[in-house]
Amino acid sequence: MSKFNNYFSNLVEGLDPVGKEDKDINNDGKVDATDEYLSKRREAISQAIAKGKQEEEEAIKSGHDNKHNTALEIWDLLLNKKGYKPTEAIEIINLAKTAFEHLV
Repeated sequence: MSKFNNYFSNLVEGLDPVGKEDKDINNDGKVDATDEYLSKRREAISQAIAKGKQEEEEAIKSGHDNKHNTALEIWDLLLNKKGYKPTEAIEIINLAKTAFEHLV
């Protein structure tokens, strides 16, 4: 048996069966601060993903999506922060749109 096969078989034996996970998240044989850290990190990531999905669903329900928000941000940047006139801003947006369409 090769070194890789030995390593792999030892690794697989150390993993918890699906649905029967225990508190030893990193499977080092002991439950310690590292496992607590990993547990909190996984929970935070799960919450962030759930929040992102919820915000996306709410945006879709309200009729606004990220493209709409991005367009408003660009418009605000050109008019308010860069000081362009509305006609100049429209021209810049149309040029950018044309350039993007040629790239895609």
